[in-house]
Amino acid sequence: MISKQQKIQAVEEAKKKAKQYPIVAVASIASLPSRHFNSIKKKIRGQAEIVFTRHTLLKKALGEARPDAKELENYLGNGGVLVFSALPAFKLYKLFKQNKSKALAKAGQLAPYDIIVPAGETNLAPGPVLTELKQAKIDAKIQGTKVVIAKDTVVAKKGEAISEQVAKILGKLAIEPMESGIEVQAVLDNGLLYKSDVLNIDEAGMLAQLQQAHTQAVNLAVFAGIVNSTTVKLLIGKAARQATALEQLVESKQNAPAQEAAEAKAPETQPAQDAAAPATETAEAAQAPQEPAPQ
Repeated sequence: MISKQQKIQAVEEAKKKAKQYPIVAVASIASLPSRHFNSIKKKIRGQAEIVFTRHTLLKKALGEARPDAKELENYLGNGGVLVFSALPAFKLYKLFKQNKSKALAKAGQLAPYDIIVPAGETNLAPGPVLTELKQAKIDAKIQGTKVVIAKDTVVAKKGEAISEQVAKILGKLAIEPMESGIEVQAVLDNGLLYKSDVLNIDEAGMLAQLQQAHTQAVNLAVFAGIVNSTTVKLLIGKAARQATALEQLVESKQNAPAQEAAEAKAPETQPAQDAAAPATETAEAAQAPQEPAPQ
């Protein structure tokens, strides 16, 4: 039970920080172990501050200190906290995202992706666990003193609720498909409200898309003959290649008549050679010895 004095202190603390920092965010610590919560607070010290109390008191503090942040009140539910920082919205979201850790799944949680139990040996000892594996629809058998998973098995598809049997087996296999951390719900930055789905960007994927767009833009500019600091070298290279190709084409056209004349003249020399053959034969016949005339 929070005393009246404690409530007043909580509101005043939140109001003070709301006026001190330009960026205000709402985050959720629902189901977050206190040990992990305290660990995150230490890691982000100097970059962001968290105020945690009843959401009704947090709403009161926001309403009095930051009327521009009234829209954030819609995101303050059970487990909600206020975050104050000087970091821009995307950097603040990334800060908390980087401080998440793997966690075991609990029954009823939604699978963040297709959860797969890989084939191979386990550290499980033979016994009742085989029945539990079968209940989770996992094909397993005993080899020596080990329980072996026969094949890769999808135990929960993305978006599906994780069953109690599956959660139990994942725990025994030390498979941690969930993430545990402070979940930023919304951030108010310079009068603009950013929701988590906007802030949660794939940086590697975004960079790849930008690189692809840049390449396509450069290709289009070169094709259109647009000259700038990026395309000038490419356009000069393109012009040089075209000039070389044109020069070779002109040379081939200029050499064509001489080549055609040479090809046309070649057959005329052949009959002369053929005509010389009978003359040679006549000369040879004249030089042949004559048989004596009959007496």
